[in-house]
Amino acid sequence: ITVLFAAFLHALWNFILRGSEDKLLSMTSVVLGHIPFALIGILVFGLPDLNGLSYILASALLHFFYQIFLLNAYKFGELTEIYPIARGLSPLIIFIVSLLFLEEEVSYYEILGIFLISFSLIIYGLKQYLNNSSSLKGFSLAIATGCFIASYSIVDGYGARVTQNPIGFYSTMTLINGLIFYFYAKWKDREIINRIFVNGKLSFFVGGTASYAAYGIVVWACLFLPIAVVSSIRETSILFAILLGIFFLKEKINLTKFFLIIGLFFGLVFLRFG
Repeated sequence: ITVLFAAFLHALWNFILRGSEDKLLSMTSVVLGHIPFALIGILVFGLPDLNGLSYILASALLHFFYQIFLLNAYKFGELTEIYPIARGLSPLIIFIVSLLFLEEEVSYYEILGIFLISFSLIIYGLKQYLNNSSSLKGFSLAIATGCFIASYSIVDGYGARVTQNPIGFYSTMTLINGLIFYFYAKWKDREIINRIFVNGKLSFFVGGTASYAAYGIVVWACLFLPIAVVSSIRETSILFAILLGIFFLKEKINLTKFFLIIGLFFGLVFLRFG
């Protein structure tokens, strides 16, 4: 239930920000919006043990490369095709890595749920990709983005377990990641901070708050559930995004969206049985 709430928060801030044409401004606003909460998280939960330092640094870099690849993917493809492909691919990668190298116990029902959620998302993204006749480069960048999502998810899950301080771990990691991304954004646009104050306040405050809370819950949940299961539940955020669009933007349900909703719903049911 808690991870489902995180998925809803993830969908909520993406729903609010999805109309932004300036992806660098939006991404920078959200990433820097983590920093106030990261500082509070460190004050409340303390710094993680030094034995988690390698996980923190690796995660900060993986998150940075994920952000860069995602930004570039959006230059060559639409949100409706890039996001589902990247997000659908990551639980499959996490499951395979967990099965082969990490010896995580995943039940039969959980495996069914992971595959149903992943394939539902990937098929939906591929359908959008074919409909839009987008470039192969966007598709390739979406796959690379999915690999980075899987990589940082595994590192974060194990970092939380090693330190036994998931919020302190995540807060320290996202603080470092925020600083790295700030220098990148400043290099790309010297006026980025001024533009955040003028045009990016909603992204900074609402996006930063919801994003920090959503992923903080995900990292915490990795203490109790297999990482592939947590990742799969998180990726059902697209289900909430579709429902928000239907109820608040009066978007219509087409056949593709209907099958995606059914696939995600039954995927969640199987995970619950697991």
